[in-house]
Order: sequence, then C-alpha cells, then structure tokens
Amino acid sequence: MSKIKLISTKEEKHTVLSFDICSSTDILEDLHRTENIKKWSSFLVLIKDYLRKQAGELPFKMYNFTGDGWILLFEYDLNGKLLLNFLESFCKFFKNTFDNKIMPVLESPPEVIGVTFGMERGNLIKIIMNQRSEYIGRAINVACRLQTAIKDNDKHPEYKILMTKQLYNQIKKDIPKKSFVEVKRNLRNIAGGNKFLCMKKTLLKTSENIKNKITLRVQK
Repeated sequence: MSKIKLISTKEEKHTVLSFDICSSTDILEDLHRTENIKKWSSFLVLIKDYLRKQAGELPFKMYNFTGDGWILLFEYDLNGKLLLNFLESFCKFFKNTFDNKIMPVLESPPEVIGVTFGMERGNLIKIIMNQRSEYIGRAINVACRLQTAIKDNDKHPEYKILMTKQLYNQIKKDIPKKSFVEVKRNLRNIAGGNKFLCMKKTLLKTSENIKNKITLRVQK
C-alpha cells in the first residue's frame, strides 16, 4: 500500500460554487438502456471545456469534479455582476447543449432537467498531498448543502441558486434589487439543525419553473 505524502498546508480565502446536474441517475439509466452512454461522456467533456474557457477569463478555478457536477473556487471578493453573468450564461449553455446532444436520444426524459447551484465564501485549508491540491473547510460543506437543499419545497429546482446571506450582502451592490428572495432551509450538520436563512434566485426561467412560481411564494 502506497503512503500518502503530505507536503504542506496553507489557508486561503475563496468563494465556493457547487453545482449538480439534476436527475443524472435517471438520465444515465435511460442512456445505458438505449446504448447511448457515450453521448453522456461527450456531454460532460463539452461542459468541462466550457468551464475551462471561462476560467481563463473569470476569477475562478475548477477544483473538483463530483460525478454529477463540479466545485469551482472563485476569488473571495468577487464582483456580483460578473458572477451572475457567468451563472446565467452557463445555464443557457447547459440547456442548449443538453437539448441538442442528450434530449434527442432519451426515451423517458425526467421531469426535472437542468443544474442547481449552492454558494458560500470563507476560509479554506489547502493541502498539497501526493502532488495534488485538496481543500477542506466549512465554505465547501455549506455550498454543497445549499445546492442539495434547493429542491426542498420546490418541485422544479432547476437553474436556481441558493447562497448564504453573508455572500449576498457582499455582492448585492452589484446586482439588480429584488433579484433574490430570502428562504429558510435545514442544512444537515450546519447551524445545529436550526433553520438556515439564505438567498434564492432563478437564473434561467423555463416553462416548468415559471409554472411553479406561485407555489414557491407560498412554500418558500
């Protein structure tokens, strides 16, 4: 068994974005059944290439592929307008690419198709281990929990983001007023199990999540 070689540790400040592809298990099962699984691999490569190109122009780096999405690390003091422009553009790219590459070969398209996002900022510990950079810290945990919690009380969570209020307060001067709404969520192992106040926004409007808007106002 090879030994894990720890070289160094360093504290860094980052804004963490976690995103996940909705209904990926159902989509993969469908593609396996119809022997179209290679199309999914090609689809993920297109997403990766898009993110790499954007990372060359915006202040973020691709940290980790999670199997159904990625974790991106932005600069701590990021500009809110640049962030929202990136998120909205990415949602449009994802939808157009999915509609062109994957949707035509699906036999049973799931009801929810798209991506969901969670975002937080804070201190992370960077660990150089076996010549690879790893990050640990509360900001990653919270971003991932927020991304998962979008679907709570929301039958159509696609193309929506949850972020912490502290992050929202940092960027709100750069974005349109009333572009986010305040919601409450239970985040596992966060805030001692108490309700967690966070901010929610629809990044790309579809016929499904617009139709669900009235329900969200009642059960947000």
